[in-house]
Amino acid sequence: MLQTMRDNAQGMIAKVIVFFIILVFALWGVESIVSLGGGEQPQATVGDKEITELEVQRLVEQQKNNLRRQFGDQYNEDLFNEGFLRQSAMEQLVNQKVALVQAEKMGLFAATQAIDEQIVSMPAFQLDGKFSKEQFQNILRLNGWTPLSFRADLADDVKATQARAAFVLSSIDTPFNVQLSEALNSEERTFRYVEIATDTLKADIQISDEDVQARYDETKERYKTDEKVAVQYVQLSRAALAADQEVTEEDLVLAYEDYVAAARADEQRAASHILIEVNDDRDADAAKSLVDEIRGKLDQGQDFAALAKEFSDDIGTKNAGGSLGLNTKGAFVAEFEDVLYSLEKGQISQPVKTEFGFHIIRLDDVVSDEVKSAADMTAQLTADIQAEKAAAEFAELQQELSNVAFSAGSIEEVAEIMSLPVAQTALFSRVQGEGVALNADVRRQAFEDAVLLDREISPVIETADAALVFAVAEHQPSQVKPLNDVKATIVAAMTEERASDLAKERADAIKDGADAQWLTVTTSFNQSSDAPRTVQQKAFELTLNASEIVATPGGHSVVIVDAINEKSWQEMQLSDELVEAGRTQQSRSDMLSYQAWAKENTEITRSGS
Repeated sequence: MLQTMRDNAQGMIAKVIVFFIILVFALWGVESIVSLGGGEQPQATVGDKEITELEVQRLVEQQKNNLRRQFGDQYNEDLFNEGFLRQSAMEQLVNQKVALVQAEKMGLFAATQAIDEQIVSMPAFQLDGKFSKEQFQNILRLNGWTPLSFRADLADDVKATQARAAFVLSSIDTPFNVQLSEALNSEERTFRYVEIATDTLKADIQISDEDVQARYDETKERYKTDEKVAVQYVQLSRAALAADQEVTEEDLVLAYEDYVAAARADEQRAASHILIEVNDDRDADAAKSLVDEIRGKLDQGQDFAALAKEFSDDIGTKNAGGSLGLNTKGAFVAEFEDVLYSLEKGQISQPVKTEFGFHIIRLDDVVSDEVKSAADMTAQLTADIQAEKAAAEFAELQQELSNVAFSAGSIEEVAEIMSLPVAQTALFSRVQGEGVALNADVRRQAFEDAVLLDREISPVIETADAALVFAVAEHQPSQVKPLNDVKATIVAAMTEERASDLAKERADAIKDGADAQWLTVTTSFNQSSDAPRTVQQKAFELTLNASEIVATPGGHSVVIVDAINEKSWQEMQLSDELVEAGRTQQSRSDMLSYQAWAKENTEITRSGS
């Protein structure tokens, strides 16, 4: 299809299309052109918020990375198939969107300044302890964000967090509730239990090949591999362009001057002042006379702070010795600032007249980054100059790369015209890749129908340090893994299931009166004991002499309650710790109730439903 367009690009039809596009741009803007294409269908809609495939893929990849870190070499991707992870990611995203929808209904918003402060303080965006714009942009590109989309996502997080905080911080608990809760927590119970561990039963369980085959046939979808592609690409490198740029001595001199000026612009100065205002009770001459008198006292060695407290009309600073704190250039009016920046540390100025009155200024401290010598900065400045010179050339070549890729018939033709080499990636999936396939835009574009099925050349994709176009070189469809590859996993799962069933049967027999070796425990609800936690929790749900079977992480257990030692709430002593613990527990309960209510009262539409 695209080739047909290329072949007819000079015809009358093309001219009509171009005229139409120009007209639409002029009347409605670029968004109207984008909207004509329909766009990607959301995976779900929560209120007026959409969950995109990119969001799902990003969260699936985060889950996989967390599992790899958690399990290390023992991580088995067969146990965490794509469908399981996608379902988990979708639920998490739905809950996030529900929280956002309800937060916006409350009228909550995220201040621009608060977002800025969060961004500059994030360690991921810092180099040598300071915010790096380049680091910020690089990380966003690698994760499929633009600065605007990242700020929007961060703002959404802030709003949702504000809603949660409203419930957590506003919860209260009455003294009665605290005492009643403490009485329940102090209650002791004596119970017996028997645990039938599945591990002790597995040795006698045999799984036949026929059973394995049957399970494999029933659950093949669980054992599908990820669809993968490998691409051939032509890449325009910023670093390579920069390395070819010539840097003259004059370039270095000018760059060093700019560096010094920028360092000084970032300088902060701590100052104190004594202000004598001109007002209805004091004309300019009287004010000038008083400020001259104060300056004379300073010349005689009197204390600046004491004089500021006695005479200064700046009520915000007089009781602090006139201290204005640390400020950067531009914080004060020009007359004040010109004098401040002419002083040496500790020096006191002569009276200075501004629109506010007369000031006596003292420079208390100068805080600035160390200004390195020209020799120490040569390597850094050279790299900066090369990068700056390369930027314009990179933009031109990137546009040329886009034009060539649109009209070329193959990736080899693009490489020949641009005089660039062709490289090839390893196979990668929609959510994971190496090299240039680390970039989410590269992975997403590689699986678009036009690129994957029609084998067209991709649009230009900009990465952290390059721009590239590519074509699919190899496609490996998703397929069910051979039985031999997953047989061990199936056998282990079926053995676990049958051992659990057998443990349940033996637990049923013991509950009905079969002989067993019981273990007895006396404990309160929150105390630890030798009993499995689920067994202990069940013991505090049962009435006296009642019994129940409980599934445990290791199998099944039978539990019987033999005695209950209740505590009276009136006997419980209140303390600050108990009150705070009660408030924390209540706030958690309130939060869970709110989340359940929010989900029930938010319209949620999933794709295909």
